[in-house]
Amino acid sequence: MSRRPLTATTALATTALAALLIALGGCAALAGPTAEDRAAWRAWFEQAMEAGGGIATGAAFSAPDDATPVDVSPAQPYRAVELRCDGTDRATFTLTYTGTGEATTVTQEIVCHQGGALTPIAIPIAVGDLTRFAASATSPDGEGYWVAALQK
Repeated sequence: MSRRPLTATTALATTALAALLIALGGCAALAGPTAEDRAAWRAWFEQAMEAGGGIATGAAFSAPDDATPVDVSPAQPYRAVELRCDGTDRATFTLTYTGTGEATTVTQEIVCHQGGALTPIAIPIAVGDLTRFAASATSPDGEGYWVAALQK
């Protein structure tokens, strides 16, 4: 059996195959969040809810109580809502404000920044004093937790 010399094409194909195998091995390691990841997200969520400063709502992205409304009694003026999320890169929030003025629903997409505090989103002035607030959120991968906290 004779050996053929290694050509540039053969060397390139061998290198590409090796890179593909390494990449596939790396993908196996990125199969999804671990139990430790999920426990850390849950701990973040519980801490964020406790620190909500009065009225906060939130859930895991797959939670069935995602849009449970919060009644505000008596009606009170709130200036903003702080949206936070952890365990995913992005989230899309749907926020429904009902007040002494009008009811309105807005959608807001945010980058999660691993649960870090973000610039609060202003509540529309036309809502007036808030009587009810509902929030829901989705993420592209359905992972992680979200929190929406009203601010005075």
